[in-house]
Amino acid sequence: MRCWKAAVAVVGLSLLGVTMPQARAADSDAAAELQELRDRNAIHELLLAYGRTLDARDFDGFGGLFTEDGEYGGSRGPEAIAAAMRSTFAANPLGLREPNFHVFFNETIDVQGDRATSTSMSFYVAPDDAGEYRIAMMAAYDDELAKVGGEWKFRHRIVRALTPGAPAE
Repeated sequence: MRCWKAAVAVVGLSLLGVTMPQARAADSDAAAELQELRDRNAIHELLLAYGRTLDARDFDGFGGLFTEDGEYGGSRGPEAIAAAMRSTFAANPLGLREPNFHVFFNETIDVQGDRATSTSMSFYVAPDDAGEYRIAMMAAYDDELAKVGGEWKFRHRIVRALTPGAPAE
């Protein structure tokens, strides 16, 4: 019975002009495309988690976004990165009022297997002396990413301040 069904399927596909190798190739292409979409979505979520963890002052969570050898702002590794951000936010060198937060845009993502690169931009928004929200700084990000244990993480993140006089994060 099984052989008969398989034969009908092969005949049906051949009538449609599809051979078994073509069908397998199409399945393989669809699987690869689906995986790339999943990876791009996971990287998009990683880019957003960057701002979300900082805005929540979850510095350990922020450090966890980086690979064990990840580099960020002169620090290397999740613990060192978390400690550096904890210190920076405690010092508040720009004297920003709270609540302040990130807004991200213009992202590009290029996935190459378990490695990827991305670029994006952000505004950092904070209240001014009158209590009105203003753009306190603007930045551009250049990222090298790696998939570690099925999870995307930053390997190297470069932040370039685009606001005159504002330091990079």
